[in-house]
Amino acid sequence: MSSTPVAVLARRRQLTEAAVATALVLLAAGLVLLSLCAGEDWLTPREVYDALVAPLANADSFRVEEVRAPRAFGAVVAGFGLGVAGVVTQSVLRNPLASPDIIGVTAGAGAAAVVILAGGSGLAFATGASLATAAVAGGLLAGVLVIALAWSRDPGRPGLRPGRVVLVGLGVNAGLGALSYWLLLRADVPDLTAALIWLSGSLGQSYYAVSVPAAVVVVVVSAVLVTSQRWLGLLRFDDVTIRSLGVAPARAQLLQIALAVVAASAATAVGGPIGFVAFVAPQIAWRLTRSGSPSPLTAGLVGAVIVLAADLLGRVAFPVNLPVGLVTAACGGPFLLWLLVRGSPR
Repeated sequence: MSSTPVAVLARRRQLTEAAVATALVLLAAGLVLLSLCAGEDWLTPREVYDALVAPLANADSFRVEEVRAPRAFGAVVAGFGLGVAGVVTQSVLRNPLASPDIIGVTAGAGAAAVVILAGGSGLAFATGASLATAAVAGGLLAGVLVIALAWSRDPGRPGLRPGRVVLVGLGVNAGLGALSYWLLLRADVPDLTAALIWLSGSLGQSYYAVSVPAAVVVVVVSAVLVTSQRWLGLLRFDDVTIRSLGVAPARAQLLQIALAVVAASAATAVGGPIGFVAFVAPQIAWRLTRSGSPSPLTAGLVGAVIVLAADLLGRVAFPVNLPVGLVTAACGGPFLLWLLVRGSPR
């Protein structure tokens, strides 16, 4: 018996996504290796292998194990988390321009981190624990605030309204941004410098003590999203269509947006507010897979590749090391303009 056209299209889509995911994994692995080799003193792949497998008490081992490897791992975790959060946010809000940056998560994490850094807690960068905890807590609180204020209590249509979420998120963003600037103006010079470095989105102070727990959170969120991926795809349709397929829109929205907030908060704790990645990654994943709703895993892999490439570019392409957030912003801005120019008037 021949397969139906729908089954053939579904099978073709699965094969395409598998091929794209495999290519992205290989590209990310190559960028990780290049990140371990790159620096003021370049190392060969053989020297990197020796430093990782048979570490000795020398400069190469210190560069690879203590500086470059934590940075590369942090880039993967931050990029993957932002990519996952971005595709979920765009699906729930039915807006290709939406991202965790818009709904206040990044601003909440940034404001909480500034409270720690500009408040005179110099040990925040030494251990990373207090900074990461503050960033996660700030992102979660901002996300909960936006969801609570944007939640419609209409008995006939409870749930999130995309336009309302964006408006509330912009308001929360503005308020938290003002709080951050006020704290920066009152900070001493050393604390101000540390806060500005973190707010620019920097992986220069990546620690396993922060990135490993964040990676666990991102993996758990991704696993839940895989099991509920049907909901994520349905949320791109209107509420009537979702209900006709046996899914409660309010419940699906709440679960998916909560997972996006958690993933974005964990990613921000690793590298600071790295802009445009959560917005760009789903768009690239959509174009690679030719799918209206790219999987969170594909978008996460695209995010990891973007952050790895941006961090590598900031380290080797300029006379001074540039924060990864500055590189992603410089590339993400033109991409947004290109997307708007190429898009239809609707």
